[in-house]
Amino acid sequence: MNQKHRETIDLCCQDIVPKINIVKLWPKLFENKIFNRDDVNISHWKKNLTEEATVRDIYLTIKTRGPFAFERFLISLRESGHEDSADILEGKRIAFSNNDTQTNINHDNALKDDEIEETNFIPATEGIQDDFYRNIQLSEVPLQIQVRKATKFLDGPVYENVQTYPMRSKPRGLVLIITNIDYKYPDKEPRSSAMYDELNIKQLFEQMGFRVYSYCNLTRQKLLEKIKEFSECKELRKVDSCFIIISSHGNISTQYEVTEIEGVDCNVENEMQNRKTVLCVDILDYFTSETCPHLAGKPKIFIFQLCRGEKKQKSVKKPRHTTDTSNFHSSDEMINFKTNGKETMRNYADMLVAHATLPGYVAFRDKITGSWFIQILCEVFMKYAHKSHLQDLLNMVDERLKIQRTTTEECQTLTVTSIGFNKHCYLNPGLFEQT
Repeated sequence: MNQKHRETIDLCCQDIVPKINIVKLWPKLFENKIFNRDDVNISHWKKNLTEEATVRDIYLTIKTRGPFAFERFLISLRESGHEDSADILEGKRIAFSNNDTQTNINHDNALKDDEIEETNFIPATEGIQDDFYRNIQLSEVPLQIQVRKATKFLDGPVYENVQTYPMRSKPRGLVLIITNIDYKYPDKEPRSSAMYDELNIKQLFEQMGFRVYSYCNLTRQKLLEKIKEFSECKELRKVDSCFIIISSHGNISTQYEVTEIEGVDCNVENEMQNRKTVLCVDILDYFTSETCPHLAGKPKIFIFQLCRGEKKQKSVKKPRHTTDTSNFHSSDEMINFKTNGKETMRNYADMLVAHATLPGYVAFRDKITGSWFIQILCEVFMKYAHKSHLQDLLNMVDERLKIQRTTTEECQTLTVTSIGFNKHCYLNPGLFEQT
């Protein structure tokens, strides 16, 4: 842990320790790997766990638990209902003694939207001037989510011939997050920093007004079960949209030559044993108009943070020559029709699919702060979703990915596929009609 974080823990000790409910926090300290079950202090602490002196000792001992302990402690606090304490440690809340009133200085509801300085949220039309994405590899602290809320609904037609999806429901939509971190076999590296991706996405969508369902470390069979269960949720009738976000190891299926999602039970040695393969394209089948009528005509967005092969994309010098040849291949084979009396509707429609990288290529993930794609996506959405539609938000994400580089000049390209997604989609974060 760096010196700054140690000093922060010491300075905030008097304000935070009395507020900690150690019964709620205790299991999170192990889940987030701050302490191990065989730690020499555990048996001593358990004897008087709820006493303030014990809580103070546990709190101060976190300073000695490695370079990531501070960030993991913040996550543990938030997951156990200690949001105020986490905000104090992050400098988002001024700490006072127990007899004084605490004052928010940078919390989601601290300022009205029209009171927030515009310089904190630079319009996308002015080019990329915010620089979070430039510092991904230098930062030791994951992105902190603070969504700028919309002040008016943007659901009217922007252009004469382009309509807009209605996005006014409360909650705005349902979000399914599946994050695979710990794999069962040694040939698959743990994706430890992906826990920050999961936390950031969850906070992002909750602050925007979505209801989030999050699951971690699923086998391939469990992954399919959760997706099917989600697609059959009756609450989908009452919302205007849904997001399905999957963060996992992935590869190109040798049998089907499309992207495969690797569950935590994936193992190189047993890949040839006719095991169930989970393909990204199969996920879409659960959300067609036929299989998921609750979402017919509503926007369905699929976000996949996973490798799609083992190749690494290299940046190159701009060539002087160019070509007019298009690499676009029609996806007409994915469009079906459903007959319902005299009416028909497209079975595959209103779907937008975003892959973190190109087919056949890896997707980069920082081992401390999380994946490039998810970090940048969260940064863009929280700053610009109040005034930009979904396709433009993803364009901004790719623009930042284009500039992001490793020291060896490796790079990453976002891939977005529209399947009948022919309207603008404004998320209108945090804005709901008065009831």
